[in-house]
Amino acid sequence: MNVFRLSRKQIILRLVLPAVLLGTAIILLRLRACPHWQPVEITLHMDQNVPSPYIDPDGMTQETRILPPEGYERIPAEDGSFLQFMRQMELFPDGSSIYDYHGNPLPNANAAAVYTLPVGTEGYQQCADTVIRLWSTYFRKTGQTERIVFSLSNGYQTSFEKWCTGSRILAFGDIVWSMPLAAPDDSEQAFHDYLMTVMRYAGTLSLEAESQPISVEDAKAGDIICHGGTPGHVVVIVDEARNADGARCFLLAQGFMPAQSAHIIAGNGRTQNMWYTEAELSADPITLSSYVFHGSDALRRWKDGF
Repeated sequence: MNVFRLSRKQIILRLVLPAVLLGTAIILLRLRACPHWQPVEITLHMDQNVPSPYIDPDGMTQETRILPPEGYERIPAEDGSFLQFMRQMELFPDGSSIYDYHGNPLPNANAAAVYTLPVGTEGYQQCADTVIRLWSTYFRKTGQTERIVFSLSNGYQTSFEKWCTGSRILAFGDIVWSMPLAAPDDSEQAFHDYLMTVMRYAGTLSLEAESQPISVEDAKAGDIICHGGTPGHVVVIVDEARNADGARCFLLAQGFMPAQSAHIIAGNGRTQNMWYTEAELSADPITLSSYVFHGSDALRRWKDGF
C-alpha cells in the first residue's frame, strides 16, 4: 500500500505560508486602521486676477480680503464663535490657485479666495471632508474636543476623544470594528489621523442624516447647504453681512473633487459678488457658481449648530 508522505519542505510550506499570509493581513488591516496623514507639498501658483470691488488684494484673512457689498456691514462676531474663527482664517495671496492632493494647481474659476489649510496626500479632502475639517479645527482650537463626534455613512459614531485613548476603527460596509491599536495620543498628528479616518468613511449622506432643515431667516455661520448622495455636495456658511434694512448676505466655502484646497465660493456668474443673498439661499434650486442644489430642504443645521 502506498502511503502519501509530505516532504520536509512541503510541511514547512504548509505551516509557514498560512502564518505569513495571516501576518500580512494583520499588518495591512492595522495600517488601514492606523492611518498617517501628511500634507501635500505645493509650489505657489498665481492666476491672472481681475480687480474687484469686493476684494482687497492686500488682505490675508477672510475678513480683510473679502469686502462686504456696498451698503452692507459684517455682523459682529462673538468671541470664540465659529464666525470669528472663519474670519481669522488665513488665505493664500490674492490670485492663488486651488491645489489638489498631488500639489497641482487647479483652475480657480469657482474660488473667490483660497484658504491656506493644508490638503492631505490621500485624496480624502473633498466636499463633506472639508466641512468636517473646518468644524473640527474650530472645535479643537476653542477647546471643544468633546464635540468632535461624527457619524460614518453606516451610522456608526466615532469621536476624537475616544481616538485619543488609542482606539481605532475598521469599517467594511455596515460592519465596524473598534479596537485598541495605538498608544494614547492627543497630538496634532493624531487629530489629522482621526480626521483622515472620518473622511474615509463619512460623506454628504452622513452629514445630511445628522442635520435638520432650517429657514433662511435662521441661517448663520456653520450651517450648511447639503445634497446627500453618491456623489452629492455640501457647502458651509462662513460669513454674514447685513444692510440698514436688515437684509443679509453670506459667504460660502467648500471643497470639491478631486480632493483640494478649501476655498470661498465665487459669485454665480452674474456679477463678481461672492456674497449670496437670503433670496438666493431660499430659492429652489439654490444656484451657486459650482453646484445647483435642488429641493426645499437643502439649507440645514448640523446637530445643535454653532
